[in-house]
Amino acid sequence: MKQLLLVMMSFLFAAQASAACPQNISFGDIPFEKNSSYFASQYAKQLQKLIEQTQADTGYLLLEFPLNKGETNKKLRDYNLWLANRRIERVKTFLTKADYNQPVITKLLTASKQDTRTLSIHWCQQDESETAIASATTSGRHQLK
Repeated sequence: MKQLLLVMMSFLFAAQASAACPQNISFGDIPFEKNSSYFASQYAKQLQKLIEQTQADTGYLLLEFPLNKGETNKKLRDYNLWLANRRIERVKTFLTKADYNQPVITKLLTASKQDTRTLSIHWCQQDESETAIASATTSGRHQLK
């Protein structure tokens, strides 16, 4: 029960952190082909560089994918939502397989007016108060185990 509570608290902290990214460092975009959730190998190199540059830093990774909700066909809208989530999951799976240990927050930008297939990657450095909260949460987790 205590572990579940800690996971929920961590999720709430992550959700609050996603509201603002005060020191936003862009690591570029990853484009996807139409109807595909796979990205080209050159973007794997981009992700590897991101891992090397942020692994020891304090902050979190923000993955943003704009989703055009202007589509009137419900089946097409549902497919686009599924595909957007699948694209995000591909990037998260890559990071997981590379033993990336920083928090990753994802955002679907549902008010997008453009039809795009690009995932934007941002590194959000935490300020001192966010770092203190994260440290307290982490130390609390270790004490309860």
